[in-house]
Amino acid sequence: MLNRVPLAELAETVATVARELRLVAHDDTISREDLDALEAFAARRLEEASASTGGGSVAPRTPRKGSAKDQALQASAQRIHAYLVQFPGSSISEVALALKMAITEVTAASRRVGWLLLSEEEREEPTERVESDAIGVTRDRARGALQAASLMVAPLSHQAYTTLLRNGRVKGPSVARITQLFGSWSAACNEVGVATGDSLRSHYERQWTSDDLLVFVEEFLRHPDFSGASHQYDEWRTTQLQTRKVPSLGTVRNIVGGTWNDIRTAALRRMRATWAN
Repeated sequence: MLNRVPLAELAETVATVARELRLVAHDDTISREDLDALEAFAARRLEEASASTGGGSVAPRTPRKGSAKDQALQASAQRIHAYLVQFPGSSISEVALALKMAITEVTAASRRVGWLLLSEEEREEPTERVESDAIGVTRDRARGALQAASLMVAPLSHQAYTTLLRNGRVKGPSVARITQLFGSWSAACNEVGVATGDSLRSHYERQWTSDDLLVFVEEFLRHPDFSGASHQYDEWRTTQLQTRKVPSLGTVRNIVGGTWNDIRTAALRRMRATWAN
């Protein structure tokens, strides 16, 4: 046993390491050669740790809070956000000029607050508004469904159309969707030359205009707890419903039209107009 040392004679930490390295035999002993190697390794690590801390005890490592570059970027983002809350719809060049920052710095930092920015091209509303492909396709489906339904029921009321939909005799958008697309049931029927038996003065009529809805979007974009993403709009809406009625994202999309970026851009143009003019 001269060449082997019982684990019971070793410090607990050394014994634990020996077990983890599988240096322990079935009789709970470790060879003298392996023990010498472990002790030499531990001594080297202790010397290295002592040298890195100036010879004193090994200081505990504190978790990193991010690089200096990252912290500087975050500080720049906070400055930019504070400016954009006051001047929403600004461009990167306008922010850089106002805050006396480099364009490259604003570009990098603004990725964290970019939902309140407009590009140079977006600042001016196009003279012709192009309807999104999805809305255009839905309008065409609605027209076809109304024409098909009018061949079965005339004049065509919204109740009769809904019954045809439920029975599967007509395939198309719902009455609510049609009125969102065309403004009212009668307007939709008139557009395709279908006689209607009622004007649908009910909850299906539009409750908000496009301008009304953009006011809600502006309020959402300004809220400090959200970052302007479309999926967050209904989260914000939920926080408001206890005190007032707020339209859903679906209603905003249907009536204002276009993609979320189109809607956000339209809202930012309105916000910009309050200070740019």
